[in-house]
Amino acid sequence: MQTAAIIINSMERVAQRSGDITQAIFANYLARCEGSRGLMSHMDQHMQGRMLEQVLLLLMEDGEEELQRYLAFETANHASYGVEYYMYENLFAAVQDVVYASLSEDLTAAEKAAWQSRVQSLLRAVESATRRLAAPAAKAIQ
Repeated sequence: MQTAAIIINSMERVAQRSGDITQAIFANYLARCEGSRGLMSHMDQHMQGRMLEQVLLLLMEDGEEELQRYLAFETANHASYGVEYYMYENLFAAVQDVVYASLSEDLTAAEKAAWQSRVQSLLRAVESATRRLAAPAAKAIQ
């Protein structure tokens, strides 16, 4: 089974067990990522839901090329708000924490491997996009 299919299957089980996990993810995220609290203080539950929807779609996406393009676009957009790489790390970790807690002892080794692989892939894409954004600024300073 491919990574995306495994993640989708695990998310279906989380939805059956835990329902809407949006607030649990944001509570975990804001607890672990102090730098994001101020940036996200203006967001209502509707905006949080939209943001999490995009994150979950990224996690469940099958095409690597689409992920790269989308993350490059989103990373550029979010940089203007002051979003930094570590914030993405914390957000993906918060999602994983909540999923893992929901599945508890029923989390399989294949699911854990799929989640870790996908999160690392997404973080590499964000890191790459972040470096591309920083390159012109670094040249301008020199």
